[in-house]
Amino acid sequence: MGILWSALILVVFSFFAVQTFSVFPKISELAKNRSYGFFHSLMIPFFKVHSYTPLISILFCLLYSFAASITIFVLFEKTQAPEILFFANFVLSLSLEMSRMAIPLISFYDTSLTYAVFTGKILLFSRLFGLFSLFLASIYAAGMEMQRYGILLILNAAICLALASGVPIDSMNWDTALTPLYGFIDMFFLIEATIVGITILSFFISIKNKSSKDYVYVSLGILLVLLGRDILIHADTLLEPVIAVFILAFGTWMYCKNLHQYYLWL
Repeated sequence: MGILWSALILVVFSFFAVQTFSVFPKISELAKNRSYGFFHSLMIPFFKVHSYTPLISILFCLLYSFAASITIFVLFEKTQAPEILFFANFVLSLSLEMSRMAIPLISFYDTSLTYAVFTGKILLFSRLFGLFSLFLASIYAAGMEMQRYGILLILNAAICLALASGVPIDSMNWDTALTPLYGFIDMFFLIEATIVGITILSFFISIKNKSSKDYVYVSLGILLVLLGRDILIHADTLLEPVIAVFILAFGTWMYCKNLHQYYLWL
């Protein structure tokens, strides 16, 4: 199901990208400020904005979602691992980076910017849902044994939907990564940093709990995945998507391969 969804989003993106290709320089010039990612902030003084980087970034997010979905299916079709269910939800959340295409589409069709409010909330929901999914994967890795995965997934979606729904979106302004500006940005920056920190810590705690060399590489893999994600979704220079997709792909392979290896021998 995840593979079909990712493939469908890729096809739709291709159609929209061809239509809106010419408007990217214009909307890049109208961006209110640079994007705010952890790693990206270090690169701002050294690299200039490139107007087509958001298009490349979205494409790489969708290709990653499609390729990672296939990897998960191949490795875990016959191997059950609770962590991989939540990781798969993270992978699919990146397909909703497609929401960033709303701004070029609105510019191309010369329609109301109020549509950016709806797509901005979808984007915020997907980013929160992806991070919280990795958080849930981390607490299972650290030793949680609750079997009601469906309840946790629904609860995760409900919390993220409630958070995204209550946030005001500035439909008239966006950053250089084509992310609409939204309210309470400092609060969400803190939430994101906290969730990322707890997730990494939980995975590294799991190394001791699992007593397995495989989990060392699982934990390193998730660290690379989080780093690659942060670079990719906030990229506005040509170098960042290239760095990000390599880190993200390598981290995903390290995570999936070693998690599969661990559960294969249980």
